[in-house]
Amino acid sequence: MKLTRILACALLPALLAACNPQSDTDSAAKYKGIVINEIAAHHENEEFDSWVEVLNTSEESISLDGLSLFLSDTYFTNLKIADLSGSLAPGERKVISSGDSALQCEISSAEPFTLILGEKAAAPVDSFNRTEDFRSLGYFGAYQRIPDGSGEFKAMTYSSCGRENTVFDLSKTKPTAVWAWGSHLSDLTADDGAKLRRLKELGYDHLLLNYAGFETKSYRQQAIKCIQIADEIGLAVHVWLQCFYDGGWVSPIDDATKSFREDVYERIRKEATGYLQTWGVKGVHLDYIRFGGTASKHNHTAEVNSVNAVNRCCREIREICDGFDEGLVTSAALMPEPNSSQYYGQIPSQMAQYIHILMPMIYRYGSYNFSDSSFQDRANYYADQAAKSGGVSWAGIQTYDASTKGMSAEALRRDIDLMADTRSAGVVLFRYQLGTFPDINDLWK
Repeated sequence: MKLTRILACALLPALLAACNPQSDTDSAAKYKGIVINEIAAHHENEEFDSWVEVLNTSEESISLDGLSLFLSDTYFTNLKIADLSGSLAPGERKVISSGDSALQCEISSAEPFTLILGEKAAAPVDSFNRTEDFRSLGYFGAYQRIPDGSGEFKAMTYSSCGRENTVFDLSKTKPTAVWAWGSHLSDLTADDGAKLRRLKELGYDHLLLNYAGFETKSYRQQAIKCIQIADEIGLAVHVWLQCFYDGGWVSPIDDATKSFREDVYERIRKEATGYLQTWGVKGVHLDYIRFGGTASKHNHTAEVNSVNAVNRCCREIREICDGFDEGLVTSAALMPEPNSSQYYGQIPSQMAQYIHILMPMIYRYGSYNFSDSSFQDRANYYADQAAKSGGVSWAGIQTYDASTKGMSAEALRRDIDLMADTRSAGVVLFRYQLGTFPDINDLWK
């Protein structure tokens, strides 16, 4: 367990004023191009280290000898918390972390603070001032320069320790995803995430992780490890929310008053915001974003009806994601039945006004028993509906047959190839730990 911040910092030598034979101008010139590029201040979360990334933005190698980091906050004024050494080549980064005691004092994002990089605090080479305008950080958040090395600092829900600071860009990922339950985390993260890494190697760039993976106490450490590894390898984790279902259907419409249930929408907004801020996920996946076959029974007025209830939830989650300005993605699971709004309240073309990726559950084995042609027809229908509002559709398909037996890599690849030969922009597999996943790096390039 980490020492408390007060105790840890009390062990540091007192900051001494020293005579510097160099002028402040000479010092600035000496280290020109060295900047504070990213700061993860996590003292309030014991499981996470605080760290500072320094970057050489110049075209020459620069020695860091003589540079220090100084912290001012509620308790300290210009307290030296790290001494730097060595050199940085052009474009090279150095991370100073409390994890190995190179950063000798934790930093808290819960309160304003100033961090100075320089030979002395009075002559900054670079600095960062966490004012009230910056929000506090979640588990994986950091204050980052956007663009990398030269931009203004921004409070981000995710970090890029030791890597280029970039805003998440869906277009730079493969349109391939896997649905996973919280109970799958132990398998995904075992052996330093060997199977998670294997998914990435096979060409799957997105993991839709059920909310229970974040909420169940016994999964917590595994979820943390999963996101840490996913960030390292460039695999995007999305939180998979259940909107209008909580062990039973929850209607977002109060039929007695013929009005929307504000408590339902508030709960969904709060959950989505919390996962984004705390866990640094790259998107929100909406499941059970529908009625359980009874949508027409809740159509009371031109405003209060099942279709508007579904669309409102989609719109509010999109507004939340866009509000972060971090490239965060919205996606939604849809029933695979065209023209069925009277049952589910889902009109794909309208949902696609707000949802980046429609994910129709085109499960061909079992209840629907789709032939190859009907399988592809459904995929094309949802792709065309999404396109009407500028969205895209990734076809959701099973990884198991009618007897719930996992499919071979060859059989599953055949179904994936059928989807790749449609207007679908990608594919989503349901589910992890059923079936053998094939290599699909050659598809949707």
